[in-house]
Amino acid sequence: HKLGDLQMITFIDFVNKEATRMWSGKHLSETKAKLARFSAFQDTGKKPLDKITAVDIHDYVGHLQEQGLCENTINHYKAAISRVYKQALDLEIVEKAPKITFAKIKGGRVRWMDAGELDLLKAFFDGHQHWWMKHLVAIGVGTGMRLGEILSITPEMVVTDSAGTWISLTDTKNGDDRMVPCPKSVYLALQELDFCPKKHHSHRKFYNSWAEARRQIAPNDSSFVFHTLRHTAATYMANDLQVNTVLIGRILGHRSGQTTAKYVHSKPETLQEIAHQMLC
Repeated sequence: HKLGDLQMITFIDFVNKEATRMWSGKHLSETKAKLARFSAFQDTGKKPLDKITAVDIHDYVGHLQEQGLCENTINHYKAAISRVYKQALDLEIVEKAPKITFAKIKGGRVRWMDAGELDLLKAFFDGHQHWWMKHLVAIGVGTGMRLGEILSITPEMVVTDSAGTWISLTDTKNGDDRMVPCPKSVYLALQELDFCPKKHHSHRKFYNSWAEARRQIAPNDSSFVFHTLRHTAATYMANDLQVNTVLIGRILGHRSGQTTAKYVHSKPETLQEIAHQMLC
């Protein structure tokens, strides 16, 4: 496409024209979804590129925080916007980009849900108008899969062999393929979603519904996010099922044991049980 007529192009039109030059594959679709969400906020995407200010981005970040997104996830949204402006600067379509400040992330997320919180979460979505949310929760806590991985599932990815039922993931976050064990509870949840979770999912409805649950169950706790279910699954496997971290890492799709260690949290009762069994 020609760029000579892009001096007054809107943000979303520029993204649509240049996206394939900035990203590819799965990263392309995920980033475009992030930028579409930014564009929909207060119709920001309809503004010319050079009319979007740091205040617009600041207001959007506040909106994401209200939705319960953690700072690390919000940094990804900021990075997508920043990349758009880098491309616009390189093409000399804008003279300057709005200032974007990234939050400093202290280590990994330290949040997991105990049985009580998990019961409250399930009860909240049981009978909820967005009925598919409860099934996403069941899949998340039953497999430890990322939300993006869950939404990528299609019927042919659910396979059964002599060992049991699996979810066959391809091109995951670290670039590897992996087979995720699929317990009965997860299979039933997938069945309710026609083995195609994305068919029922709505980005806006998902985050609005999760924000409602967070306000009721864990008010003012910005770390109460869907990704917490991944930590919860790993913590349950380690504390209640005594699964070693090597196997947990394989289920979660980690290449490094250090990464898995960030997802496994020690339950106080488990530590006390170990102490009572120590030799005197």
